[in-house]
Amino acid sequence: MTIHKNKCILTVSFAGIVFLIMAFGVKTNPNWFLKFDQFLQQIIQQHNTFTNEFFISMTNVGSVSAVMLVSAGTSVYLIYKHHYRELLFLLFNIIISTGVITQVIKHLIKRPRPQPQLILESGYSFPSGHSMATILLYGSLIVLISYHFNPSILKKVSLVILMSFIVIIPISRVFVNVHYPSDVIAGISLGYVLLTLSRFFFLDLHLFFKRSSS
Repeated sequence: MTIHKNKCILTVSFAGIVFLIMAFGVKTNPNWFLKFDQFLQQIIQQHNTFTNEFFISMTNVGSVSAVMLVSAGTSVYLIYKHHYRELLFLLFNIIISTGVITQVIKHLIKRPRPQPQLILESGYSFPSGHSMATILLYGSLIVLISYHFNPSILKKVSLVILMSFIVIIPISRVFVNVHYPSDVIAGISLGYVLLTLSRFFFLDLHLFFKRSSS
């Protein structure tokens, strides 16, 4: 338990530091930071008919409508199962972390989006809302599946698919050129911090006190 706790503290701390480095880079705009973004853009933005169709499809999986649809379906299931603490965990991540916190930071940083875009997006660029929504929604599903489902092939396949979304959707945002790589790295990092903290306060603390009292 202590090893797991220390690992969580280290990973959250690392993710927080990464986010702060990205935010500092955006605000100060040093030469190394520009080259960092440009280098990753050159690697990711390899356009052809297949990659265009694939990454546009994947970026839609992280859209507002997709997030709301998956969140609504999961919420109905959690209510049906009387998992109200897990419902609060999910809704906090979607409404507060994805909705409120992301927009507050975007309007504080006010970074313009890259141009030209493969698909049309408006608003500020930093951090990537799609990346934050992806790790907070699909990461929440990974946590809930891990908590409530017994080991099985279906569980393993589900976790692999969800983890694939968390990797591919942020990359798709760079591919379609609506975000800089630093935007999605910041979104993933901050999203991971918020996901881990919400899991601790909504789920882990409850389990800890439950086990202590038994």
